[in-house]
Amino acid sequence: MGKRILVLMVLALAIPGVALAAKPQHPNKPGTSKAKVTYVLEGTLSNYTAASTTAAGSITIHVTHSNYHGRALKGMDLTFAISTKTTTTLNGNTTINNGARGMVKFRALKNTSGLMAALTSSTPMTALHVIDQAH
Repeated sequence: MGKRILVLMVLALAIPGVALAAKPQHPNKPGTSKAKVTYVLEGTLSNYTAASTTAAGSITIHVTHSNYHGRALKGMDLTFAISTKTTTTLNGNTTINNGARGMVKFRALKNTSGLMAALTSSTPMTALHVIDQAH
């Protein structure tokens, strides 16, 4: 009986040690990826070209209003690519006419310097959602 108790005590002490040893060690460091936010730009839309299965489309917006993140973009003319995944709300129209009021939403880095570099590069950023507000 003494040997059984001894074996049980050894097993009882060994099991928690094995369970603790099996846990992976993760450092408590904050994420290293840069924060992205959604920019919402409102203004006058022009030069709309719908995306096709073979080519990306594009749209230009003259920014007159924006959410907090895009406040530095007011007064600028920006061109965005439109992919087949870009949601386009035409509000009953078949296309977006030049001069129509509308919105463009896109995601980009939170800081202004990274955003400006992305917007001025030769490859335009892709819009997430384009909304034609003309009735």
